[in-house]
Amino acid sequence: MPPETTKKQTVSVNPEASIRVTKADNPSVRYSSGRLMLDEIFADGRLVTRYWNPHGQVWPEMHYPRKNPWQADEPGDVFQLGVNRQNLAGGYTWESCEITRDTSSYRPSRDAKGKAIPVVHGVVTLNHEQAGITVKVHTRLDGSPFVIRRLEITNRNKHAVGITAVAPFSGMLWNHRYEEHLPEGAVSPFELAYTHLFENHHEGDFWFESLADGCKTVDGGKRGRSGHGRPAFWARNRCNGQTFVCELAWGGNWEFELDCRLHADHKHVTPILRHGKLFFRMGLSGYDDVLRVLDAGETITTPAVHLALFQDDTDVIVQATHDHVRNVVLPAPVPGREVEIEANHRGYLCDRENVPDIIKDIDVAASLGVEMYVIDAGWYGNEPNFWARNVGDWFEGKWMKPDGGLKAVADHARKRGMKFGLWIEIEAVGDGSTLKKEHPEWIYRRDGEPVSGSRALLDLTQPEVVAFEEGVISGLIRRLKLDMYRIDNNRNLSPSGNRAYQGFTEDLTWRYYDNFYAMFDRLRAKYPKVVFQNCSSGGGRLDWGTMSRFHNTELSDWMRLPRGAKILSGVTMSLPPEILLRTFGTELSEHVLDGDVDAQLRLCTCRPIFRGIAPSLEEFTPYLRRRVEHYLGLYKSILRPVMVNGNVYHHTPFLPLTEKTPWCVLEYAKPDLSESIAVIFKTTDDGSSEYQFKPRGLDMSREYDVIFDNRGQSLRISGRELMNTGLVVRLEVPLGSELLLIQAVMNEKK
Repeated sequence: MPPETTKKQTVSVNPEASIRVTKADNPSVRYSSGRLMLDEIFADGRLVTRYWNPHGQVWPEMHYPRKNPWQADEPGDVFQLGVNRQNLAGGYTWESCEITRDTSSYRPSRDAKGKAIPVVHGVVTLNHEQAGITVKVHTRLDGSPFVIRRLEITNRNKHAVGITAVAPFSGMLWNHRYEEHLPEGAVSPFELAYTHLFENHHEGDFWFESLADGCKTVDGGKRGRSGHGRPAFWARNRCNGQTFVCELAWGGNWEFELDCRLHADHKHVTPILRHGKLFFRMGLSGYDDVLRVLDAGETITTPAVHLALFQDDTDVIVQATHDHVRNVVLPAPVPGREVEIEANHRGYLCDRENVPDIIKDIDVAASLGVEMYVIDAGWYGNEPNFWARNVGDWFEGKWMKPDGGLKAVADHARKRGMKFGLWIEIEAVGDGSTLKKEHPEWIYRRDGEPVSGSRALLDLTQPEVVAFEEGVISGLIRRLKLDMYRIDNNRNLSPSGNRAYQGFTEDLTWRYYDNFYAMFDRLRAKYPKVVFQNCSSGGGRLDWGTMSRFHNTELSDWMRLPRGAKILSGVTMSLPPEILLRTFGTELSEHVLDGDVDAQLRLCTCRPIFRGIAPSLEEFTPYLRRRVEHYLGLYKSILRPVMVNGNVYHHTPFLPLTEKTPWCVLEYAKPDLSESIAVIFKTTDDGSSEYQFKPRGLDMSREYDVIFDNRGQSLRISGRELMNTGLVVRLEVPLGSELLLIQAVMNEKK
């Protein structure tokens, strides 16, 4: 293209982020965010990827001609959309690329002084005349490695249409020769990490497998609430050390695909060189062909996809991901309540709730300095001891009303210096509930039949149901002056509900989650001092879409070693530990048999909940009290300050949950390198008893005091020796553990 016919436009309010538009016969957009570079071009009616670069380098046009680099059968398109079963790849016309204000719900990151970092937001508008569809491609940049993309889709027809496929982000990841770069015996340059198991009690099963020639498709088992895995993956390139991190911010049914194309160049090169291309798509899926019906003139917005490219080690990738989650994805913490130590009544009082015994439980928690007390399932409904059958009837059960009911419990918790929170599984309705009898039409249905069994789901696509659920939560927050609301969701939207509408059979999951998200956006805005806590049968809904509405989340219902340690390790590849709730106590059968008390407590090296410490103060044994008090003292004085906004180092990453592994080791460190803590678990008796621990979050030029918590002994050692030579941790007993506390010597280099 001659230079005089090419117009370039660069817009940026952030020196670390910009969008550069070249207007020509083949318009292109180049996105720059920190070190990240993404170049896309419009050609042949398609908006496609040209290249990615993790070092801020612009590729010369002589290496990448200004035309569509992909054949018709190569999925280089930067999004995918199907309408009425027609794939709309190709056939678009370019309308514009504009820089607009950020219209997403995400927070701006802040600099070291607390000032908001400007966001650069671009919108590419494309029209598909044949289908009567306009697509606006929204891209958000802030100088970090993460690009956030979503689509805005408008039906310009005079009749309804059905969206039958949608991937808000897709395209090419890598395209290069690879044979000379691969280690001996490797057959593919690309590998994929994702959560392989989608059932509860198996969260964090995140590890790599090699990608063979062909397509690898993962759909999460279509669980309808992001499963107990995540709609996320890491794609790693073994040739150049690059890693893509991709997360779909969506709680419903999802699907991603990696299309790996490996071939040999036999024609022009001697010796023969091999060439690899890797394409991807990340999007929604459903049980019905039509994911969403669009009325004439209607516009909808897809969930967002967060995508980043790194050429760094696992530690750097995790820190950047945690920074993004903490500062952009999650709601801002309620000031002063970033991490609270909780106690929950479901230890010794499961299904026998009563005020006097709950008061005793509160007294045990208060004696340890617990900061918030939570009433969980079992306080409501018609029948005692049947919490699951009663859900939906959010009035106090008659067994709670004597002795003052929930108000007396809340008042006593506050009198003992604690905040007060309440569990409500607001989306569910049980067989024994009055609500189900009075409103059978509110139940979420597929082909006219309830989706779930005895504990069904309420249909949040109905405005009346939204009003009911929102009213219940709001009313209880006001009446009890709740400091925390805890949601739960023990039902899958699986298979999803559907309805006949405008001549289509429409999957209802998308509408369900639109209303679910909007409801909690309103509640959080209305009650800014309330902590909103996520739970979904333990660790479901760990996706970034759900987490953007909640301050913290239940890590898993699986509380036992050794799997519990691996779950914490796997989930913290995405989510920072200070928002992850982990239980110590007696609720789960045989929990007390897995490891000693210290190991059970150290499993809560995140955000602890106590469920069943002791039946009463009189029955609280002195030994147990000493161990719990010891751990909580360390937690408050050292662990929590190090963990909040700290760096996380996975010394044993990518552990399959169902395979035997000898060790699980996590380290948290302050960003200023002044303190580090490490928890070391011996997860299998494989004959080894020593682990060589080399901390990573230290300064080689400083001196440190290291405390071995098991022995209560310490030593002084240089950061250089710690990081290069390390420390030998000896654990003889299966499910044994050690806690290392590493602190810089005072008056040393700051």
